[in-house]
Amino acid sequence: MPECFPVDYGHARRFATREARRIAGDLYPGPVLMPRGLLRGLDPILAVALGPALEGRESFHLAFEDMLRGRPDGPLLAALWSSATSGEIPHEDLRRILKRMPVPLPESPATRGELLAYLHPRASTLSRCTLALAQRLEPEALAPAERLACGFVVTRLLTDLPKHLAAGKLHLPLSDLEEAGLSREELFAMVRTPAVDRFLLMECAWARDLLRQGLPVCERVGDRLQRGLRAAVLRSEMLLRRVRKPGNDIFRNPPTLTNSERWRCAVRAWRPIKAKSLPSSDSSSAPLS
Repeated sequence: MPECFPVDYGHARRFATREARRIAGDLYPGPVLMPRGLLRGLDPILAVALGPALEGRESFHLAFEDMLRGRPDGPLLAALWSSATSGEIPHEDLRRILKRMPVPLPESPATRGELLAYLHPRASTLSRCTLALAQRLEPEALAPAERLACGFVVTRLLTDLPKHLAAGKLHLPLSDLEEAGLSREELFAMVRTPAVDRFLLMECAWARDLLRQGLPVCERVGDRLQRGLRAAVLRSEMLLRRVRKPGNDIFRNPPTLTNSERWRCAVRAWRPIKAKSLPSSDSSSAPLS
């Protein structure tokens, strides 16, 4: 019979935090302002959902089910088991991570609605887990949380656009290319032209509108989580400002944030964000399915 070793949950939490910060990058929801207990609970969920869950391996699925039965294997699943038990997250919500995350992003979606139809169930799953950890799982909080999560994803699609184009992929709506008078060939050339500038401006307006629609969730959660979400919105807005600035060649210098800029967003997050600072766009909204 194999020898059993005790689980080091301190090591498991630290490993999950490193993975979550590496994967989420500038949109990582910490490390300051967020409640430490909530962040420790959220880290393994992000690390699993945006890491091994994307691969859809059967071996990980079996290990995941063993974890739900109280037999976690490895530091990441040990940290996730701790989050699930301490946060009383329904097992069905956790299973949805494995069910929904392996499906790849749609390649060249025809419309914003098609892209949102893909994003919404995945944003809903992660939002439900986060709100369960915060003990704020009410419909009034879930709906804006889903919008906020979609806004973060669209922001990430824009900051990662050079990487996606270099790999021959486009995950933004073709209808927006057409409206901007931009062809796929011109976009894949990765040179800022007037048409590319129009397209990026439209996509940034869409992302900002989703973030604006998600802001009401900040009024439905505790003060510290509220400030953490505000800081993430402010970081997103700073990144979007660089994407849409015509003189900034994002294809040669993809937008990133410095440590001092992250701290500036953290300080600013102590004050409420006015909705008018993230203006809506008449063409940027699309209903979530």
